[in-house]
Amino acid sequence: MWYVLIIIIVLGVLAFLRYPVYKRRRSARTDQPRTDQSRQIRPPGTADLDDVDAVRPDIDASALAEARTGVSADVPDGVLADALLDATPEQLQHLFAAVPAEVMAAAMGKDDVQRRPHRAEDLAQLRSVGDSLDELEIWSFGDKN
Repeated sequence: MWYVLIIIIVLGVLAFLRYPVYKRRRSARTDQPRTDQSRQIRPPGTADLDDVDAVRPDIDASALAEARTGVSADVPDGVLADALLDATPEQLQHLFAAVPAEVMAAAMGKDDVQRRPHRAEDLAQLRSVGDSLDELEIWSFGDKN
């Protein structure tokens, strides 16, 4: 019985000491002015889409149009729509602006790099490296047989 009384007293003291911090944090949250960004609608997120039967949320056409204004025309609408599930249009514009043009072109398959065919010597060298790796006893992990 004494143990229960001591626990109740300790919890009461902790709650009493914690109350000023709680009150200060609560007043700090309510005193903040509301800005346009705090009123902005959050993206729906993709956490619930892991389920096989999950229904993809619809993307607002105005959000897609807003994101399109700052993103290259090479990026398909489907990619933007998928990205808008986790980010705002402003965040997407900053994200895609940070990607260099040559990287974006390579990602979209429009790079101007001439792809030369593989030479027989290169393929033979790769095969010899593969054979050497196969001969290693990497799965023994110190087992001495």
